[in-house]
Amino acid sequence: MQALNGAILCIAWIVGLLSTAHPYGWLGLIGLGLGLMGMRALSLRQPWPVLYPWRRGPTVIFWLGMLGLTLFASLYFIMRTPTPGPQDISRAVAEVSRSPVTVTGTVTTMPRLTRSQNIQFQMEALKLQAKPTQKTVRGLLYVSLPPKQGLELHPGQRIEVSGYLYKPRHSSTPQGFDFEDYLTRSGIFAGLRGKTVTVKQPGGTWGGWAVRQRIVRSHARYLGPDKGALVSAMVLGHRRVDLPFDLRNRFVKVGLAHALAASGFHVSIILLGMLKVTSRLSPRTQLLTGLIGLSVFIFLSGFEPSVSRAVLMGMAGLAAVAANRRLNPVGVLLVVAVGLLVIQPQWIWDLGFQLSFLATLGLIVTVPPLTQKLDWLPPAIASLFAVPIAAMLWTLPLQLYQFGIAPLYSLLANLCTTPFLILLTAGGFFSGIISVVWPWAGSLLAWLLAIPTQGLIWLVTQISQLPGASITLGTISIGQLVLLYGLLVSAWLLPVWKQRLPLLITLASAIIILPIWHHQVHRFQITIFDRATPPMMVMQQPGGTLVLNSGDRNIASQTLVPFLQRQGIDQVDLALATDLRPRWREGWPALLQQVPLEQLIPISLTDNTALQEWILKSQVQPKQLRLLQVGEQLIQNQTQISVLRHQPTLLQFTVNQQNWLMVAGRYQSLLTWLQTTPVTSPQVLWWSTKVDLEAIKQLQPQVLILTSRNIDAQSLSQLERQIPQVFWTPRDGAVQWTRDRGFESTFPLSENPASPL
Repeated sequence: MQALNGAILCIAWIVGLLSTAHPYGWLGLIGLGLGLMGMRALSLRQPWPVLYPWRRGPTVIFWLGMLGLTLFASLYFIMRTPTPGPQDISRAVAEVSRSPVTVTGTVTTMPRLTRSQNIQFQMEALKLQAKPTQKTVRGLLYVSLPPKQGLELHPGQRIEVSGYLYKPRHSSTPQGFDFEDYLTRSGIFAGLRGKTVTVKQPGGTWGGWAVRQRIVRSHARYLGPDKGALVSAMVLGHRRVDLPFDLRNRFVKVGLAHALAASGFHVSIILLGMLKVTSRLSPRTQLLTGLIGLSVFIFLSGFEPSVSRAVLMGMAGLAAVAANRRLNPVGVLLVVAVGLLVIQPQWIWDLGFQLSFLATLGLIVTVPPLTQKLDWLPPAIASLFAVPIAAMLWTLPLQLYQFGIAPLYSLLANLCTTPFLILLTAGGFFSGIISVVWPWAGSLLAWLLAIPTQGLIWLVTQISQLPGASITLGTISIGQLVLLYGLLVSAWLLPVWKQRLPLLITLASAIIILPIWHHQVHRFQITIFDRATPPMMVMQQPGGTLVLNSGDRNIASQTLVPFLQRQGIDQVDLALATDLRPRWREGWPALLQQVPLEQLIPISLTDNTALQEWILKSQVQPKQLRLLQVGEQLIQNQTQISVLRHQPTLLQFTVNQQNWLMVAGRYQSLLTWLQTTPVTSPQVLWWSTKVDLEAIKQLQPQVLILTSRNIDAQSLSQLERQIPQVFWTPRDGAVQWTRDRGFESTFPLSENPASPL
């Protein structure tokens, strides 16, 4: 009974933290607590068999205490949420907006290469200089620099960075990555786009960063940069190593992301290896050796949520072995999770923490029954099947909720690569430790891993190139997520469901597939991104998807592709390109590597030879590539598209019996042309070039969507008085239209993250 009460209190703490997802989550906690107390009170009054477990369960006083604990947890989360101090540098962003600044501070993290090939790191700000301002400041700052700058920086250095301050924004793309929330959890409220950096004080030459750099360089000496980085990532985690993004994407695509994140998998391999080496020694010596090994591992990989959870679990297991006692692994997991969430409650929203906790829970509660089901196989092979299946079952719902994709060959990839992962993790750990003392010897030991490293890369590459390596289903709702985990918990705890696994699998499949199928069949949605150049749009309608422009390489891979995946779009039927300049051509190959295109049509006065050559250089091409001329009309399902003019580009869409008109590209006066050319007045006008008030008035739209940033407050106010609905994407974020709800913007009016002033 005490164990049950302890588990309930641990779960209550976690539920209290999760309730902070909604501003009124505390009301749900009160309702839950009152319901549980009511069930207990009713069980004492009514002899119903269904209430018998409640009669033997916790008392009303206990449930009242649990309610108090959940409410305190939600309050504790709010109290521990980072907020900018009175001298925080973020408070100076408004007064130095768009003005060059110089910030003096101390580097706190190792610089890393981003997907956009910039250098990023964190620094503790100390002084801000901006004409005519010079003041003392405090607070962490997210700094990005051009790739040639900052390569030799390391923690402890005093530096001066010149550039532009900015305040991170919420995601302007529906369901997109929330950069502001990500930085806020780390106590960062401002960013600096640096141009140049100057080192003022060299700082120390030794520390955790130096040890990690020594290991990375030692692994890369004879293995080469790519294979060396992969071996280092097995020990330090990919967040500590600049692993090539294309290689990392292959691992993620086949369901092997855990192999690149220092976590329980790596801890178990290291711990088992050390226990094997010390098997002939006393239990106390084994305990001491294991604790030293785990301490070294967490020092090398950093105190991240998944690493901390795994190491604490490993230490608890070691203590149990040394004391010759049997621990309840679920209870230990709950205690460790709550302990970490007391230290840092913000980790409750860390995806790595969530996946790590769920995967570990799955291994604890699902591997044993799965192994029993596979008793017709040899035990070692049964475990090889059971471990990845259990981890996948407990993490898949969260993956679908966050990303909308599922790796089809995850089980195959885990089975084929597990021997390589074990060898590389153990070999990388021991060669890394040796390289700290004797770099040449560590490099030589790492060189012995060259063949298995190349074999692992080859295997992952081959599996990632199989047809349908990942299934794009689209994100599921929070209700579907709760139902799926409810089924998993039922299969774990309720004997009646353990005997009905086929029914559970059928219900889970229906919960995932039926809503997604309904959405795919009936969806009619247009999303206009907050991009001025080139304008970007995704039109989803039954039977087809249209994409207008892809942006540059970074926007295509980091914004457009994730959006399509979360919407469950695995193929684009029609793509239009209105800007063929070199920077914007780069986005199409990046999109094609992830999402196939049926037809790509450039819309330009110039020849599309350059685009054709650029596409042909990539590994994948659209099935059809042709030019669209002025006056030519396209029909895609329920949408008609025609080109009215070039320079600027005027595209006319007939959507849901509404006339849409897009104006984009290099602007030339339209007023005279509009007065002499019959153009139907559009219900929706999308203006993505230099604002011309007279031309907009001449068109008389009912809805105006402005994606140009160059508009003054007076002109915007004038348009808002004359046109019923006006959206300005730098202020309102992305704009979505659906047949049922009409037009909606990403940002509520109360946020107002930008202003034309």
